[in-house]
Amino acid sequence: MIHAFKRLAAVFSFAMVATAASAQVTKINVGYVPAGDWLPALVAKDKGFFEKRNLDVNLTKVAIISNIPSAILSGSLQVGVSTPTVLIDAAEGGLPLVGIAGGTRFVKNPSIFSVVVRQGVTATSAKDLEGKRVGVPGLRSIADVLFRKWLLDKGVNPARVTIVEAPFPQMKDLLKGGTIDAVAVLEPFRSRIVSDNTGFRLADYVAEVNPDVLGGVWIAQREWASANPRALTAFRESLAEAIEFIKNQNEEARAIESKYLGFSTPVLLPYSLPVSNADLETYVRYAREVGYLKKPVDVGQMLAR
Repeated sequence: MIHAFKRLAAVFSFAMVATAASAQVTKINVGYVPAGDWLPALVAKDKGFFEKRNLDVNLTKVAIISNIPSAILSGSLQVGVSTPTVLIDAAEGGLPLVGIAGGTRFVKNPSIFSVVVRQGVTATSAKDLEGKRVGVPGLRSIADVLFRKWLLDKGVNPARVTIVEAPFPQMKDLLKGGTIDAVAVLEPFRSRIVSDNTGFRLADYVAEVNPDVLGGVWIAQREWASANPRALTAFRESLAEAIEFIKNQNEEARAIESKYLGFSTPVLLPYSLPVSNADLETYVRYAREVGYLKKPVDVGQMLAR
């Protein structure tokens, strides 16, 4: 009888340990930038989707997306938002960053990225941008790489266009002031520029380059991703639930977006979690074409499985 009680106690103890382990909470500092591309994370936080999967997520707003990789490498963030071009640059530089989930895709419908030209400037084609100053949100950014690729596809040498950095929130004022002649801009900033005739849409250039291409990607350090497979799965599942919520409860989702960002995106963005080698290979090819990529990179090492 005593041995039976001991065996029962041992089983009970093991079950308690297993239950505690399965309920272990993982703390994750997540960095995002103020753009609708990352709404699923805001919804997942606000609606408790992270919490119910034992993730204690702290959201940190970062003004400039290019600052996120260094914050991840320093350990102040475990997960952050990024773009395929950043992953490629990191791989070329030997930095241990990997994509863990997709954010959005850029598609033909709805097309959310355009070249917008300020009123008063005559432009009906890419050729008309020669000699003009065009703002992109960051050199080597996804907007920049795809813009240069678009120019090449239209027979325009990017060197004949003065391409300068212009943060999305400042683009409208820069156009109004005549500092720049055109911008490579996405929603909701595009609508703000066009709605009061500060500028006009010249072309939906991203869709013209590729009608379905990866837009944003969530990244982490390779070591963290390998050491936290459960948390990684829970993070992806939380985003997936949030995407379904956005589709089915769009009005409430937009209210959450306004709560965190101070604005809401006027179109439903094409959120998509899968990321493939082919998605990254597309950008490798574009980066090489525009002269940004000099060394060979292995896209198979850029994604956490």
